[in-house]
Amino acid sequence: MNDWKEINRRLEDMSDRNLKRLIHDLYKANVDNRKFLAARFSKGKASVKKYKDQIREAIYPDYNFGDSRVRFSDAKKGISDFEKATHDPRQTLDLMIYFLEVGTEAMEAFGMDYEAFYNSMESMFRRVCARLGANDKELLPVFSARIQRLERRSRDTGYGYGDSVTNMVAELVGSKDNNNHA
Repeated sequence: MNDWKEINRRLEDMSDRNLKRLIHDLYKANVDNRKFLAARFSKGKASVKKYKDQIREAIYPDYNFGDSRVRFSDAKKGISDFEKATHDPRQTLDLMIYFLEVGTEAMEAFGMDYEAFYNSMESMFRRVCARLGANDKELLPVFSARIQRLERRSRDTGYGYGDSVTNMVAELVGSKDNNNHA
């Protein structure tokens, strides 16, 4: 029974009590379900904090405990999971920018010397700029100061990352100015 139509039919036949019991069982089943449900129903800083913790642990691991693997996929999964749970573009962009802030902090602290790190950062910056330049452009004023701060901090980084960020920010700000004059 892995067909959604069958599952949906059975869910419709369930009493409220049994449906709540099923959701509780899913909640207890694993941490991802707990985070999803917390994000869906709490809509606040508490649920965002769990995802920020996940991003920080993935991008800026605690080297004192022997964990030196940077896991961009875990950080990106956290953002994706949060967005699916909440459908909240503002808080999702907040998490995406937090990803960049933590990555930039790691660059400043350790002078990352592998291109894949910079490529992942650039990819996320590109996603943020694309969203702020298109679907979520009304949020640009909300995040503008953080974006510009990231651009300044990235200037002396490696692998052309700083130049790419500067170009993306100039294009984003230019598109905002062009929209205001249209």
